[in-house]
Amino acid sequence: MATTPKNIMTRLYLITAVLFAVAIAIVVKLIDTQFIHGDHYRSLAEKRTIKNFKITPKRGNIYADDGSLLSTSISQYEIRFDALASSKKTFEKNIRALSDSLSILLKKPSSYYQQELRKARVNKNRYLLIATKLSYDDYMRVKKFPLFALHPVKGGLIIKQKTTRAHPIGKLAERTIGYDRKDDRGRFFRIGLEGAYGHALRGKQGYQWKQKIAGNQWKPLGEAEIEPEDGQDIVSTLNVNMQYTAHQALLEQLEKFKADHG
Repeated sequence: MATTPKNIMTRLYLITAVLFAVAIAIVVKLIDTQFIHGDHYRSLAEKRTIKNFKITPKRGNIYADDGSLLSTSISQYEIRFDALASSKKTFEKNIRALSDSLSILLKKPSSYYQQELRKARVNKNRYLLIATKLSYDDYMRVKKFPLFALHPVKGGLIIKQKTTRAHPIGKLAERTIGYDRKDDRGRFFRIGLEGAYGHALRGKQGYQWKQKIAGNQWKPLGEAEIEPEDGQDIVSTLNVNMQYTAHQALLEQLEKFKADHG
């Protein structure tokens, strides 16, 4: 069939009508998503990107009868940096001084940190690892460094705290002091003083809002929503001198009889 001006116009009208219908459908969908079900979708997005994490409180100490420390919690800190938290002007103003401070503390050249920080900003890295296993004193120093001393939202400082349990007297009374921990299967093992008085030593958990960022990492949002409450200290009747005498006597007998344990 020959193509006539009438057929062409009919086709144009048909195409225009289809495009118009598609445009109307898109507009309707946008209105539905933005205004009618907007709160629902925003809520879903927040649930996936913002989450309330638990903050483990500092566990209480266990003391001997004379005040000697038997068991305590030692905090170690991991320092990370959100390279996009500060403005370009603030970043450039502080990067050299910050790098100098990091160099003195962590014993690497200042140029190394300048390069790493600049690279992180170019790559839009919001979770750059700076240092791990820092002591509390070093952590307090880092908080006062240029740029980091600003509010976390502006300075980009991200802190992760890890607490480990330590026995200052070593193997003495190790079984009596005990432990209170959970294995990989979620089973609890509560032995000795740590287990018997775990309810008092544990304290109360706090809560911290965090936002999911690139690399499936979670960045803290400001200060803790609920600060954790540290656990209570326990003073036992265990005498360190008597324990040492008994411990040494047992070791002598183990060596004498070549025993596996005692």
